[in-house]
Amino acid sequence: MAAKLVQTIGSNWGKHPLHAEGVVDTSALLTAEDIDHLIDSRTLRVSQLWVCNQGRNLPPSTYMSVGEQQRNRSVGSTSDVRRIMTLATEGSPDPIKVAQHVANGASLTLNQVDQYIPNLRAMCEQFEAETHIRAGVILFVTPPSAQAFSLHADPHDIIVMQTHGTKQWEIHPTVWEKKHDPDAQIRRLVMKPGDMLYVPEGTPHVVRTNEDGLSIHQTIQFNVPRYDKVASKVLLLAFEQYCQNTALSGPLPPLRGSGPEITEQLAPSFADFAEALKDLDLGTLVEQHLQSVLPRQRTLATGRITAIASADRVTADTPLRRAVPFTVTVQDDTVSTVFGRRRLSSPLRTEKYLSALAEAETFTADTVSNEMDAASRLLLCQRLVREGALTLA
Repeated sequence: MAAKLVQTIGSNWGKHPLHAEGVVDTSALLTAEDIDHLIDSRTLRVSQLWVCNQGRNLPPSTYMSVGEQQRNRSVGSTSDVRRIMTLATEGSPDPIKVAQHVANGASLTLNQVDQYIPNLRAMCEQFEAETHIRAGVILFVTPPSAQAFSLHADPHDIIVMQTHGTKQWEIHPTVWEKKHDPDAQIRRLVMKPGDMLYVPEGTPHVVRTNEDGLSIHQTIQFNVPRYDKVASKVLLLAFEQYCQNTALSGPLPPLRGSGPEITEQLAPSFADFAEALKDLDLGTLVEQHLQSVLPRQRTLATGRITAIASADRVTADTPLRRAVPFTVTVQDDTVSTVFGRRRLSSPLRTEKYLSALAEAETFTADTVSNEMDAASRLLLCQRLVREGALTLA
């Protein structure tokens, strides 16, 4: 679904808001029952659940508790600190208190939902594969006739997916429109289940639920790179490389009153750097910067115990496939297989076999390549299954 959403945004990317009706597959997203289950399970912590009323985040002590029994509040600064630390590390939502807040007009925010809901994690992986931009998911529950926040602008782009109820949006001109389209007007729209809304970074907006019921929407958050930001990073990278062989790598004098001396030292270096820019290998520097900011493939986080148990059942004839994309590189006679945030090292003789695995679709230990003996191929495949790089097909 993530790829479809990105394609729907099209030329509006980073410039204009876009409201598209009926393009969201709500079956892949969380329902009210799912949210109830999360809260009732007592697995959420303070950082993962916020309760907001009239633009103010409520103290966690009003909706979180430690254990089943309500603890009496102790008096004194030491006791207060201990209570707060215990609540932050061991506290979990009290379902009754959370429901009371919602009944009184408070909104719920579930943060980092993609970190613990497999469907949303998979959606972020698809988005990142499509855009090469790191993304996360946040979920909002808002009661009828409520407004969690006043007019505000988010420091990131958002793709809103409405899954339950309706919500009124008022969207002001975007940063791009203020510069290039002075006639841009305020947009007002109603989000219904199955609708998608794209809002670029820095766009002022205000949202309010209707009187007809609770609203639930899930939002993909991300930052669209800008040319000016990339240009500044590339120039900084070029200047750092230039300074390595100049006197600029030396220490400054005591700073008080040393402005003229520093200026005199910098002036010829800036002139030389400006001249060096004419021969700048811009393509290489851009690639270096992009490699430093591109999101790394997420490590497979679900099914790890199953993977460990499955590895022992893998034989030479067991159908396998890649669980996540991985790359194979060679350095200093050692082969590195990188997937997600994991890096596995193996002898040089495994390079051709691992490279074949990285390109294959469905395979067995013996059908991909005969670069190694059968026993070594099987052991390597079992290890990759155990580590989460491969899985049973």
